[in-house]
Amino acid sequence: MLPAEEGSAVRHAIGRFLVTGLVVLLMVAVPVTIWVRGVAHEIVVRDALERTQRLADHVVSAAIVDDLQAGDPVALAQVEDRLAPWVTDETIRRVKIWNAQGTVLYSDVPELIGSTFDLEPWAQQLLDGGPGTVSVGEQAGDENVYEAGDGVFVEVYVASRAAGQDPVLVEVYFDDRVLLGPQGHILLRMTPVLLVAMAVLQGAQLIPGIRLARQVQDRQRERRAILQQAIEAGERERVRLAVALHDDILQDLAGLAYTLEPADGDASGQDPGAVLRQSIVKLRAITSDLYSSPVDANTLPSALGVLAERTRGRQITTVVHVDRDPGLDEAQATACHRIAREAMMNVVKHAGATVVHLDLVRRGSEVTLSIADDGVGLDAGAPAVPGHFGLRMMADVADSVGARLSTRRSAAGGTEITVTFAVSRPHRAV
Repeated sequence: MLPAEEGSAVRHAIGRFLVTGLVVLLMVAVPVTIWVRGVAHEIVVRDALERTQRLADHVVSAAIVDDLQAGDPVALAQVEDRLAPWVTDETIRRVKIWNAQGTVLYSDVPELIGSTFDLEPWAQQLLDGGPGTVSVGEQAGDENVYEAGDGVFVEVYVASRAAGQDPVLVEVYFDDRVLLGPQGHILLRMTPVLLVAMAVLQGAQLIPGIRLARQVQDRQRERRAILQQAIEAGERERVRLAVALHDDILQDLAGLAYTLEPADGDASGQDPGAVLRQSIVKLRAITSDLYSSPVDANTLPSALGVLAERTRGRQITTVVHVDRDPGLDEAQATACHRIAREAMMNVVKHAGATVVHLDLVRRGSEVTLSIADDGVGLDAGAPAVPGHFGLRMMADVADSVGARLSTRRSAAGGTEITVTFAVSRPHRAV
């Protein structure tokens, strides 16, 4: 992986961490919000019941109930006076007083006074001493013609018992603000606490996460540096061996070949000089493979063409498709050539192939080197060939420049080696 890609990988890891934290925050916030709304609802219900009960006990008295039953205007005025302090905040939208027969004894809507409606079973239970009831919703009953279409109300029923009198029902409609207000207030108070707690948790996890990512990044750099040093040391040793073979052994063998001319009358028919000259040719080929000049982006296409010609010289049909300007930098071009050289040597020595395809193609920000043959292919279950480290070497070279190497069975039944390079230089038209 290249340095720019390393920083990008760390940033992406941190970004994923933050996104995950946000998702966790939402997953926590949703049930907390539901819980807060439930708590606020319980608080509002309890407060509405207590408030309505206090109002009923304050307004209803034995004398007023008797007078209300008789429809006395003075009693109605007294109820109005007693209700006045309770309705100043405008959260109480409607007040009704009912008797056990379902007759409205008092309402702030005069048209309802004296009207009789059927009571629900729960209303009778409330008159018999049951607990008060609270409901939230739009009002659509027969007695709610004056509230229809006005939105959501908090409807509360309680019973009030004046001394010596039958109990009466007191019905109060509260504006839904009494429900939404506490919910919003509690949410506003808890939201900063929740956000701070999640931020502290995120920070406590993010700082060690960044340190760990940096440590992994440093270890990757060290590994690549060691790998690059090993590759460079291997290249220096290849050059040293090539020079030693060319300057010493090949020169000595060439001189010896000229002295080993076949003697007259040699019945064996063997020409020692010819055998030795064939060996010299093989050694020169090995020397050429060992000693190869560095390849850059400009010389890579022609260098790959040379590899293809060598393979054709071994009677293997070689098909080449190489972009003239793939956009690789010098290190990537050198690595690409090394991998291609090793792969083509494997085709010649081990594959038993008759056709090989060598492709170097750029697609967007990636360049792909592909070498596919129709040989015997790779056998995943077979043991590794002793002393043969070609695939490992190619993988190490690819990793040293941040490339990805993969192997698979080719479409022709042989082996396909694919190396993918990430490039940043724009593709120039040729």
